[in-house]
Amino acid sequence: MQKRKPCYLKSVVIVHGKSEKQICDYIKSNLRLKMEVISEKKGEKSIQINGLGHLLKDKRFSSFRQFIKFFDDVEVVGEKTKKKLAPYFKIFIIMDTDDCAEEQKRRYITKEMFQGHWAYDYIIPIFNSPDLESVLVKAGIKFEKKGADRKKEYIKIFPTDTKYSHREGVELQTFANNLKNVEDSNLHQFIQHCLESAE
Repeated sequence: MQKRKPCYLKSVVIVHGKSEKQICDYIKSNLRLKMEVISEKKGEKSIQINGLGHLLKDKRFSSFRQFIKFFDDVEVVGEKTKKKLAPYFKIFIIMDTDDCAEEQKRRYITKEMFQGHWAYDYIIPIFNSPDLESVLVKAGIKFEKKGADRKKEYIKIFPTDTKYSHREGVELQTFANNLKNVEDSNLHQFIQHCLESAE
């Protein structure tokens, strides 16, 4: 009998809020992907760019040793003294940029704010300017409502609840392709990575 290959964690995703969490949960369930989605209070409380420094110092992210202890299904490669995470592994951070100063936004997008952190090589900052909703509209996602009511539509557009199982969710490759044409975001990189990880 052939030995089954271990199923390793492919990525960790830190999300800004509930809408980003809904999209990630949809991708995770749709692709049956081993991915950990991190949010504040299930997305009810938002994580902002200026709070990332504090988050990346918490017990899960404070050191390589703590990280592999907390995420014990991540693949570690290399010799005893030179252990590191598998090259395919990524830590995505998906943020809106409308709630921070221009300099903070620049330092986030260029990755400058993560310099000196042990996970620097694995971190990929994903930005939506000014916010996720405006990026989705530009990528052709059709909302039925306007303003704050749109937040309730994410569960229907990116369905994870059996209540909406009759609805056809967003086709991910088309979504990624459409996002490539939106200059105000690099969200397509995250979705493309998920699609490739699921293959």
